[in-house]
This record gives sequence, C-alpha cells and structure tokens, in this order.
Amino acid sequence: MAGLLRASEEGLKIIDMVRRNLEWNKSEDTWCKVALTSKATLRRFWAQNRIRRETFIDICKAVGINNWEDIIERNDIKQTELLLAAAIADIPLDNQTDRTFPLPENLPPVRNWVQRTKEIDILKTTIVNSDITAISIVGLPGIGKTTLISQLIRQLHTEKTPFTSAAWQSLQSATGKAPPCDRTIDSLLFTLSNGDITTAVTPQDDSFQKIEKLIKIIKAKPCLIVFDRADTLLKAGEAKAAGYFAEDCAEYAWLFKQLLETEHQSKIIFTSRESLAELPPTVTREIQLNGLDRDSAISLLQSFNLTANPEELAEMGDRYSGHPKALQLVAALIRDDTEFQGNVGNFLHQRDWLLIRDIESAIDEIIARLSDIERTCLSRISVYQTAEYPLNFAGISAQMPEVSKYELKENIILALKRRQLLYYDRHLKSYQLHPLIREKGEHLLNQNPENVRTAHSQAYNYYISIPLKPESEWQDIEDIQPLIRAHYHASQAQDLDAANAIISEVCEYLRQWNCAGLVCGNIELPLLIEKPYFTN
Repeated sequence: MAGLLRASEEGLKIIDMVRRNLEWNKSEDTWCKVALTSKATLRRFWAQNRIRRETFIDICKAVGINNWEDIIERNDIKQTELLLAAAIADIPLDNQTDRTFPLPENLPPVRNWVQRTKEIDILKTTIVNSDITAISIVGLPGIGKTTLISQLIRQLHTEKTPFTSAAWQSLQSATGKAPPCDRTIDSLLFTLSNGDITTAVTPQDDSFQKIEKLIKIIKAKPCLIVFDRADTLLKAGEAKAAGYFAEDCAEYAWLFKQLLETEHQSKIIFTSRESLAELPPTVTREIQLNGLDRDSAISLLQSFNLTANPEELAEMGDRYSGHPKALQLVAALIRDDTEFQGNVGNFLHQRDWLLIRDIESAIDEIIARLSDIERTCLSRISVYQTAEYPLNFAGISAQMPEVSKYELKENIILALKRRQLLYYDRHLKSYQLHPLIREKGEHLLNQNPENVRTAHSQAYNYYISIPLKPESEWQDIEDIQPLIRAHYHASQAQDLDAANAIISEVCEYLRQWNCAGLVCGNIELPLLIEKPYFTN
C-alpha cells in the first residue's frame, strides 16, 4: 500500500479508546509532536479524510498501535494506490496544486528536528538557483546528514519548485555494503517513471541500457535524486585511496559519471561520511555539515525534559560541539538511568569523558576504515589541545618524523580530511579534531603507554622550537604560550627536567605579574591561566 490512507469507522473507535486511556484530546500537542504532524492533519484524520500514508502510520504508532492496518478503510486501498502522485505532506488538501512532486515512499522520518535554517537555505539556493548538478553533504556519523536532506525534501515538496519527481536511494544495508547497482537503477527507473518502467519491461537490458533509459527520464523532466550513505561505495584501509570508489563498485562510479556529466535539468544529492573524491568538481559542490549551534543544541536537549539550568545545557552542547546524535544518546541516558534521574548537573560532574558506549560504536565504524598510518597520525595528534594553541602543519609533522612531508600532506592529512576526521578552521588558522574524534584518538594512543610518552615528547620538541619574542617584549601570557604548551607536554611525557627548565625561564617573568599562585618548588596554576598547564 502506498499514497493516501484514511481511517475506517471501526478504526476510529479503536484510536478513540486508546487516546482516552492516555488522557489525550483529539488534537493533543504531545500527539502532534510524537507523530511529527500538525493539528490540522489530526483533524483530517478524525474527519476520515485521506492523509499521507507515512503520517497515518505515525499517528497510529504515536498512541501505541503498531498494527495500523487495522485502522485503515480497506475499501480505499486500491484507490489509495492510484493517488500516490497526489500524496500530501501535512498541508490541507485544497493546497495540493501548490506542490510539485510526491514524496518518495521510503523517505526517512524526521524526528527531534531543530532548525538548521542556514543550511536549508544554502541547499535550496544551490539546488534551485545554481548551475551545480550535484551536492555532496559530508560529515561524521550522526551529525544529521540524512535528517537534513529528508527535511529539505519535505520543504521543497510544499513549495513551488521545478521538480516533478523525486527518488530516495539508500546505499546502506545490513552487510555494510551497497546493494547491487542494477537493483538501484531498477528502483530509480520505477520511481521516476511513476511505475511505467519495471523489471518486467526491461528483462533483457544490461546496466548500460538501463542507465540510458534513466538519462532520458532526467532529461525529459526535472527530477530530484538522493543517494544516501554513498560512503559504502568507497575504499577503506588505504590512505591514498580515501574518497575513491572501491573496485567492486565500478558500476556505481559509471552511473554517477553519466548522471553528473550529461546535460539535463535534474539535480543529484549525495550524503556521505567521506568526501567523494571522484565526483567532477566542476558540477559538484561539497558541503561539510557541522554540529548544531548552541541555541539549537539547547533546544534539542530541552526536548528530553531534563532537569538543568541554561548554563548546564550550554556546557553539554559545547562539550559535544553540537553533535545531534551524541546529544540525543546522552540526553536519553541522563533521562532514563537511575544514576542521573534526569539531572544534567549530575552527569556533568560525574563524567570527564565523552564517549559513552553507544556513541563510540559509531565512531569505531569510521576508525575501522583507516589505514595503519592514518590511525597512527590521528592518535598522536590527539595530544594537542587546539583550544589552547593553534595546530599547524609543522605540529602534525613533528608527530610523524618517519614519513616525508609530501607523504604526510598529500596522503595522510588529505585522507583524514576526506574521512571528516580532521579539518582546517580558517578563522582559527588551525587544524581541528572534533571532541569525539580527539577522545577516540586518545583511547587509541593510550593502548601503549610508551606511545603516549613519545607523542607528548614530540609535542614538547615542537613547541620548544617555536621562536618567541625577545623577553624584553613580553607583555602578556600569549607571548609565552609555546613555553606553556611545552611545559604541559614535558610533564605528560614525564620529563621533569625539561618541565622545570621551562619554569626557571618564565618564573621571574610571571612573578612580575604578581601571580601569587606560582611557587617554583611546588608548581601551581597562575591565576592568569584558565587551565592547569603547570603541573608536576
């Protein structure tokens, strides 16, 4: 069954009994929130008007009815299937002429949506008002790529856009590998031809012939095609190959080449955990999706009805750099675990780490795709605290003395960037690691204590080599930041002689600032410094 559904008389009686037990009214706010629908749609449901199949199912499941087939009007099933092209998305029926294409039946649900207005506006502008053929949305697992594009499709669906058909193809499977390309092409042909082209129509066609038919469709009418989780097509375990299609995915590579390099009036969207290096850059734009801003992160956390003040919610959002999935998992843990009883403050005070098990399992998926040299580099540079001092190429190079600078820059760093594990912040003029990735790198490094000491020792050598202003020109703490960082890493490397040598160099200068907290024999934190760099 697909398209539009309406409730039967008996079905409404069942729903009415269940909602009374829940003490909900027929347009309950909570019901709308759980079902991701509007009060107007609920009213149409109760009036036995036809509504979109997915919304109908969500309304039933929101009150605990999983057997939603028991609620539908059976006599309308055949007619419902014929009305697929007129499926509606939470807007009144008399507005359906304003819509331009039916929603794909397998469009992923959007739950706990928070406003990504800026990202949506950029995507709409790029898709509708530019000559770009394809957009590739890249980012860490759980950062919200699929949700963002699903929401974009829903919004375009209710607006006047040039598209007349839309297809959603997930390239993810239970095996971790993409489905056969031939099956994906068949699905696209069926969807974009409104069911006219089926495997029964093209039994003798090979993939190339089917691609030709697909090209004719997207030339004839403006279509919107989404390939979700395109990273399943990419090579793993080799730095030089990061972002390139695996050998057994050559048919997909050919499909994408034809879709992107042939002139037509359609648009293609990819979501991927890694950059798709083989897509032609002249017609493709890559957009990196980052975490939620602070206000959106707070809004997401508030939806879990936690006990917290605004400062605690902001701290939680900042700790995870607005990572939506991580925030949802942590919020659910705080809400449901008797240890925390919904109190965010308790969690913040008891945990000085980020990677709870459910979050780490997602990070492990991308770590497993790294080559040994990528994993080594990632773990070593995790010792840098980039919030305290910018990390440049020289700092990374200091951690990788066994490889040439060319190999480091053009293969290892490029691979980590393509895998979304390392990025360069042009405002901070610094390479950065997401807090979740940095902590995972620390876990990898800590598997061998000697590796920890070596990485900190190499970081010390890097910072101690950075030229400083003449001592007579020192004016504030920023002028000696490299020495502060060098002291921190010498201490972590357990090289107390090196750490004390630095203290001797700056001790007199710090005394001139009346830093009463500093005692050379028992090093404590100067009050001018926020975090404890000076330790024994």
